[in-house]
Amino acid sequence: MKKNLVLGSVCAAAIASAAAAEVTLDLGNNTLGGNAANNYTFELIGTMTGFSITFDYVTNAGGSWASDMVLYIIGPGLEGIAWGGFNTQFGIPLNGGTWGFDGPGSSASGTYTDTKVHGAGAGGLWTFGIGNGWTGSPTVSYNNVSLTLFGDISFVPAPGAVALLGLAGLAGSRRRRG
Repeated sequence: MKKNLVLGSVCAAAIASAAAAEVTLDLGNNTLGGNAANNYTFELIGTMTGFSITFDYVTNAGGSWASDMVLYIIGPGLEGIAWGGFNTQFGIPLNGGTWGFDGPGSSASGTYTDTKVHGAGAGGLWTFGIGNGWTGSPTVSYNNVSLTLFGDISFVPAPGAVALLGLAGLAGSRRRRG
């Protein structure tokens, strides 16, 4: 019985720690006018060393550039850091810098991607925002937004998932007598 109970506990710990690496977040489709944003919250733990973002940009006549897309990250212990934008009003300094596809060269619809080095870490709720940083922009779309966080970072396992793994160890320890 002790052997199976210990095995269940070891499996729960191994699964929780094995998940630590990189995490890919699906930030979906975002149709945004000037200075509009969508926020996404995830419970994460660990240390982020950088990220890669990829999205499909769809412009309307007179729309902003893909490089006006703002990504901001607010995590435990972080006041917030943001990348991209033009004359953004989101209240988070654009201290992350510009995109590799910055400027009028990003005016056409298409797929855009960039990778940035940035370190941050802690456990708790992280907020990721996608915004249109040109206040005068008509509605544009940032579709299929995928954000991959690099480092030793993982989702915080739900308490129920850890409890189920522990119960699996207990169930395996039960003997039938006949």
